[in-house]
Amino acid sequence: MKIIIGCGLLLLSHVSTQAQVWKKMQRTLEDKANKKIEEVLDGKSSKTVNQSAGDPSAQNVPVVDEVYAFTPGSAVIFESDFKTDASGRMAKKWKSSGSGSIVSIPDIPGKWLALSEKSTYKIDSLFNTPGAFTIEFDLITRSAEAADIGSMSFGFARDNSVKNHLTDAYNGNAIANIQLHFHNREVTSSSSDTKVFNNLKYPFANYANALIHVAIEVEGENMSVYINKSKVLDTKMFKTNVPKFFYLTAPFSYDQQSKVYFGNFVMAQK
Repeated sequence: MKIIIGCGLLLLSHVSTQAQVWKKMQRTLEDKANKKIEEVLDGKSSKTVNQSAGDPSAQNVPVVDEVYAFTPGSAVIFESDFKTDASGRMAKKWKSSGSGSIVSIPDIPGKWLALSEKSTYKIDSLFNTPGAFTIEFDLITRSAEAADIGSMSFGFARDNSVKNHLTDAYNGNAIANIQLHFHNREVTSSSSDTKVFNNLKYPFANYANALIHVAIEVEGENMSVYINKSKVLDTKMFKTNVPKFFYLTAPFSYDQQSKVYFGNFVMAQK
């Protein structure tokens, strides 16, 4: 009987020891996992992705972060911030196929051009754009939701006429057209010169009441476009040595008293 009790106690002691060892191992694994998570959150972990173990060449592939490569030109050709323009009037240095009014926006510094629906705007001056140049401007949206704003666009045409309301790359002597589809949450890029046409998803649902910064870089035949530092276009959009006149086309409609405002335009030579 004593022998049986002794064996039982020994067995219980062994089981208890195993449980303690297991709990210690579990705590060690949890500590290592937590440490790893903390390193990832702190940005200390190495940016590598392990692929299939059966393919040594596919292991430790570095993750490459896309760089905002836009660099504005150094010599300003034309700029317009509407500071000296009279409120309620059309912008002095611009012309339109329809209408537009200079306004002040509450809590937003400076003056802005309120874009009238179905109107196209061009610079009211004739000058030759250089072979390499950049353009930057801002758009301010005001709406209950972004889908209340109709599609709008910007791009380049072969002439500086505002007789036509430009809505694509194929009519009104247009060449390149970048459309912002707030309802479909897409950016559409097209060119009548190079037959480029592509759609890119963009989170416009987040831009019901926001500032949208647009940066354009033209180098010869190539055109790059960035929207809030996200590149949406980088390809050939022009034939060689074609004239390029910038245009901006307002949304085709506004629902629920929505509105888009334009300002801080700068064109510079590279």
